[in-house]
Amino acid sequence: MVVDGVVYHPTLNKLINFLDNGAGREKCLRLLQYLARFLAAQTLSPLAKALQGQFAIVRKFLRFLKPLNNLQAAARLYDNKLTSDGIIRAFNIIKQLSFSGYLSLDQINLFRILKVVPTSKLTGKVVPRIANWCWLGALVSGMVCDVRQVRLSQSKITALAANDDEKKLLSRAYKDRYAASRKFVWNAADLFMVLNSLGYLQYQEGYVALAGVFTSLFGLQDTWRAAKA
Repeated sequence: MVVDGVVYHPTLNKLINFLDNGAGREKCLRLLQYLARFLAAQTLSPLAKALQGQFAIVRKFLRFLKPLNNLQAAARLYDNKLTSDGIIRAFNIIKQLSFSGYLSLDQINLFRILKVVPTSKLTGKVVPRIANWCWLGALVSGMVCDVRQVRLSQSKITALAANDDEKKLLSRAYKDRYAASRKFVWNAADLFMVLNSLGYLQYQEGYVALAGVFTSLFGLQDTWRAAKA
């Protein structure tokens, strides 16, 4: 039946699994948040501004206790002494710890918005700024890993290019280089955003929002690929 074909279609199954996952919902809300931020910057619409704030709050709820994931990832990287490259391992540990700090401090922002903790100079200005510094540290560490991975992949490509018997390994090296290059661009766009938040760049709000839309689409793409069909 046509209905059965729609209900049991692999794409619909994948969409359901995608939206049933907290990460999938959070990525969708991130995209909506930055789209609303862009509209608010362009139209000065109070509705768009309000939606931006509401999407941001819901995302904070979805990320509650997420720092534990980053701490666990850092611990696993630290315990994995057999990793292929020490530089990537070290900076990945820094990245995970920095993300954990960023997300932990962001929970204080949530408690402040919910009036669980009082609004003060510490909770209203200092904590958000330190959180952005943690995000900055995570992004810079990630970009170091990306550059290192591109160099390692390129070395493999150079070594394997003349050997016709290593086509699978060569294909894998090309994919690794592309993935690292893509992640570098992704991190660079997020870096543009956090540098504006910290006041080191002074670009218009619309450009910052577009950078958020851009990185949100990257995140959605990766989360969609990881969802089960």
